[in-house]
Amino acid sequence: MKKSFLFIFAVLTYYLGFGQTNPVQNLQWSHYYDYSNYRNIFSLYWNEPETPHNELIGYNIYRGNELYKFQTTTSVGCNPDWGITSGCDFLNSIFTVYVKAVYVGNIESEAVSYTLNGPALSTKEFPSKSFTISPNPAKDIINFSEEVSNIRITELSGKILKQLSTSEKSINVSKLAKGTYVISATIKTVEVINKKFIKE
Repeated sequence: MKKSFLFIFAVLTYYLGFGQTNPVQNLQWSHYYDYSNYRNIFSLYWNEPETPHNELIGYNIYRGNELYKFQTTTSVGCNPDWGITSGCDFLNSIFTVYVKAVYVGNIESEAVSYTLNGPALSTKEFPSKSFTISPNPAKDIINFSEEVSNIRITELSGKILKQLSTSEKSINVSKLAKGTYVISATIKTVEVINKKFIKE
């Protein structure tokens, strides 16, 4: 009886103490736009799973439902100035990223997720001098020098705040907080322009 009890206790101890597939910890995202070189600089990083756990072999990173890559390090990103270029193709749209710890036997942990707002916009002004926005700075209404469509207002980080698919010659910005924003729109030549403006 004692031997049976000890055996059961040992098995439970093994599975509770060592037979664990814990998820990653502290998944975080850092992102900004390098205006001098017109590029996105970003990093997705996390801490190893809480111990004790099974033998860890690496991490699966998913863009939505699609496996992006398997790796053994705890970050992926893009910063050519630091020699980090292996993840520069990672940020290509708005999606939710999932990171799963992978254990021996190719057993995945539960996913830890983070929703990304996509690449920050280049705010390099479109070279066409014929297109203007006014007033800038603006309090309530921004007027366009011609009718535009697919209007999008974003923060400098790339976070989308307002979108209009209709054709307009102006847009109301009164509900925006004071600050600097980017307005993107398609002009009549079917080219996309980006203009920075200040909301007073």
